[in-house]
Amino acid sequence: MDIPCDVKDAGHEAIQAYKRALAAGSSPRFAEMVALGTPPATKGTDRNFMQGRMNNQQLDEMPLHSARWLSREAKQAGINISGKYYCGGIADKRGWKDPEAWVSSRDEILRVAQKRRMAVSGAVEYDPGPQTPKRKLINEKIVKEEIARAKRHNPKAKAGELREQILEKHTYRAKGRT
Repeated sequence: MDIPCDVKDAGHEAIQAYKRALAAGSSPRFAEMVALGTPPATKGTDRNFMQGRMNNQQLDEMPLHSARWLSREAKQAGINISGKYYCGGIADKRGWKDPEAWVSSRDEILRVAQKRRMAVSGAVEYDPGPQTPKRKLINEKIVKEEIARAKRHNPKAKAGELREQILEKHTYRAKGRT
C-alpha cells in the first residue's frame, strides 16, 4: 500500500486513520482527506485564493532588498499592504504603486477587471466581451497638411470642401460605417 507523503508527514495517527479509511472502502483521496482532517480545496473561494498570501508571504520569497524597496514604494504611494497581495496582472501603468492592484479577495480583482474592462482568467474568470477600438479615421495633422497642399494648387477652394474631399479620398470606409 502506497501512503501519500502528506499522510506520512502528519505522523503515526494519520497513517492509521488512512489505513482504517481504506479498509472501510473509501477511495484513496477521501482516505487522505480523513487522515489529515482537512476538507478538499475548492476553486473560487477567497480562502483558497489568499492561502499563503495573507501575511505578505510574497515578500518573503523575494530578495530582502527587493522586498523592502517594494514595500517602501507602495507605502510612499499611500497603500497599506498589510493583508494584501500584489496582483500585477490587473495593475495599470503605475505597477506596484497602483492601489487597486493590491487585493485581499477575489471580489476586488473582479471589481477592478470590470471597472477597467479587462479580461482576466485564473482564480477569477471575467471576460468583458469584444471591445471595439476607438480609432480616428485619419490623423488631424495629415488632414491639415493635405488641405495646405491643395490650397497651394487651388487658392480659391474652401477649406471645408477640401477637408471633405481629403477625408473621402484618404480614409477607409467600412461597410455600414459613415
